[in-house]
Amino acid sequence: MNWNALFAVVIATASSTHAAIVANWSQDELSGPIIDSTSNHLPGTETGFATYGMAGVPNGTYGGITVNSAFGTSIEYGPINQDEFFTVGFDNNNPVLNLDATGKFTVMGWMNPYPLLDATPRSYKILSTGSAAGVDRGWGLALRLTQMDGTGSSVRFTGFGIADNDSMQFALTLNTWIHVAVTYDNGLITYFLNGAMLDTDTRAFGNEGANARLVIGSRLGGNDSDQMNGLLDGIRVYDEVLTEGQIQQAATDSVSLIPEPSTAALGLAALFCLGTRSRRR
Repeated sequence: MNWNALFAVVIATASSTHAAIVANWSQDELSGPIIDSTSNHLPGTETGFATYGMAGVPNGTYGGITVNSAFGTSIEYGPINQDEFFTVGFDNNNPVLNLDATGKFTVMGWMNPYPLLDATPRSYKILSTGSAAGVDRGWGLALRLTQMDGTGSSVRFTGFGIADNDSMQFALTLNTWIHVAVTYDNGLITYFLNGAMLDTDTRAFGNEGANARLVIGSRLGGNDSDQMNGLLDGIRVYDEVLTEGQIQQAATDSVSLIPEPSTAALGLAALFCLGTRSRRR
């Protein structure tokens, strides 16, 4: 058997799911800036007083997503009416801010939403681009809450200065981990909850201006209605449209102790080494 060829195929296959990843914020930090493990972005600088070292996503089944090797912690944003977020970098020159309105990408994250503080609807922002009042366009991913009991909730993808786009509504169990994702394909928005597609919208966002910034947990220049209120974990961005199965796998990987390449690839790599040793005897 040609072990070299097999090993090459395995590594290529194992890494293909993640080949398009351009950002990964694990939320595992215990203090200081948050780090993009892909090294594509500068550290995220904190505003306010987020709480580090909170419990992360535990093992379990979340719709179409199964987590078996849970690892790491999460960061708490809120619940007080105080800005608590991270600004990534000092300008708009980074991969996420440069995703084009005519292009393709996938954005996702785990969140454990706390109840609304009052009857005022809010958008719990996971990640957003742009600047104050949408002047610099951009986009954002959020969970939209309208009722204090979690009913009437939706996944929201906002094109700042253009429109708020919401998925079909669903009943949400508060204080519970969920995974939300959106794929974007030249204006086609597809919403996912716990690895399952909800529905679609068609609306393009505006490309970023010079003052746009990348923010985790809020929107730059936003008010309390844009603040995350709860826990965030495993935030990722890909520069292509992932399938439903790829979203489920990426969601699992983002909160699991699974090195890349996958354990399957490492196992076959070990076989490759054994095969090489056998040939040399």
